Amino acid sequence: MRCLFSFLLVSFLLSVNAQCDTQLTITPKFKANPLELNKTYTIGKDTITFTNLKFYISNLQYFKNDSLVYTSVKKAHLIDLSNEQSFQINEKKSFEFDNIKFNIGIDSLTNVSGIFEGDLDPVNGMYWTWQSGYINFKLEGYATHCPSRNNKFNWHIGGYLEPFYAMREIALDCNSNKPNEIVIQLDELFKKIDVSKIYNVMSPNEKAIHIADVLPKIFKVAKE
Repeated sequence: MRCLFSFLLVSFLLSVNAQCDTQLTITPKFKANPLELNKTYTIGKDTITFTNLKFYISNLQYFKNDSLVYTSVKKAHLIDLSNEQSFQINEKKSFEFDNIKFNIGIDSLTNVSGIFEGDLDPVNGMYWTWQSGYINFKLEGYATHCPSRNNKFNWHIGGYLEPFYAMREIALDCNSNKPNEIVIQLDELFKKIDVSKIYNVMSPNEKAIHIADVLPKIFKVAKE
């Protein structure tokens, strides 16, 4: 009986703690539908299939009435389309917020501070070398209007030194019906970037900066 009571008590406390957490959901989409790997999507007369999507959200901060109320304990969150658990950012504290700010990518100081573990571990495939640093945003797949071999495109966006500093800051007003869900509209990225001309970006360069400049425009607060 004591064991049963202890089990129920622990379960109750865990439940209460979970309810006290603040969660932020990241949802990659193509048009109105959640993005899926290896699924073919249409845009105009062309088709696109995604085989890989990973990107870093770093220095995540929450604000209420223009005042900072919480800074995420984790330095960086790796969002990986192949791992739905990575879509959930769980802060171990309950608070209200009406605005968030974060970076897409990794700042210069972190890039030159050695090798890290966890989401920043190079084993995650988001690190070039000590000279080029972290990949901020990685998108790979196939597009019918891409002129490369097998119509494959690779966008590896990064760089922490000028003139190819690729990290970008995003601020979002969360006064909506679904303030805790952030949507990434991948279809809008392909409306602004012509994959028939920019399809092989594998190092810090002008093309990477062009894509980095567009990224903040595809992050939005979800709506009902």
